[in-house]
Amino acid sequence: MLNSSISFTVAILPNENFTVKALKAVNEIIAVYRVDDQNIEMAIRLPPMFPLRKVDVNGVQKVGVDEKRWRAWLLAVSAIIVSQNGNLVDALTLFKRNVSMHFEGIEDCTICYSIVSVTDRSLPSKQCRTCKNKYHASCLYKWFSSSNSSSCPLCRTLF
Repeated sequence: MLNSSISFTVAILPNENFTVKALKAVNEIIAVYRVDDQNIEMAIRLPPMFPLRKVDVNGVQKVGVDEKRWRAWLLAVSAIIVSQNGNLVDALTLFKRNVSMHFEGIEDCTICYSIVSVTDRSLPSKQCRTCKNKYHASCLYKWFSSSNSSSCPLCRTLF
């Protein structure tokens, strides 16, 4: 199940604050991001029937992140694994970028609660002129399509 592809993950994601551990005996990958003497941990468990069964992405420990944002990050990791044939490196990269940019002060998209877009890996760049909130272009497209209007999701002024 877990093969040597995990061993180069740390090289692909260089950062002294981010470590990845692969536990082959239990088919689990632990991602740890260290922030000011505290750890933020996420676990990806691969079922014995993977890829026929869905992976289990759990938040082990969160520090300095609200619950909505944390769940959105875990859901984004799960979505990357499901939508890209189990690509764990991309999922871990997305998690690392979301956590690091959150603590750098970069604002997340208030539609998907993620800093890095799951669909196109972009940062929120479309800003409302009134409330100044930023959104991913793909999130705004979905919002405009589903709401049948071109208003800001938060302040409802025309975009």
